[in-house]
Amino acid sequence: MSTLHQLNHPGKLNTCLPLLATGDRLLLIESAVALAASRDFLLALPEGVQLLALAQDLQARGLQQHLPTAVSSISDEQWVSLSLEVERVISW
Repeated sequence: MSTLHQLNHPGKLNTCLPLLATGDRLLLIESAVALAASRDFLLALPEGVQLLALAQDLQARGLQQHLPTAVSSISDEQWVSLSLEVERVISW
């Protein structure tokens, strides 16, 4: 069962991280997009979890140009489509 985890604050990462499973997607939104620039965060992610970040939030924080290749930037429209593709959505 694939799950979209929507993380909006870096402080909630420790609660979310243990529940990520292979095939899940983690979408960084709002202030959590800052995690995309953290090497430690990228290394802590379980294998098989797709990492995404909301383009609008990256741009608002000036992070779009510094995005690692492991992170895919998505639009609001792609976010809506993704929400419909997965079996469940969890907001952190």
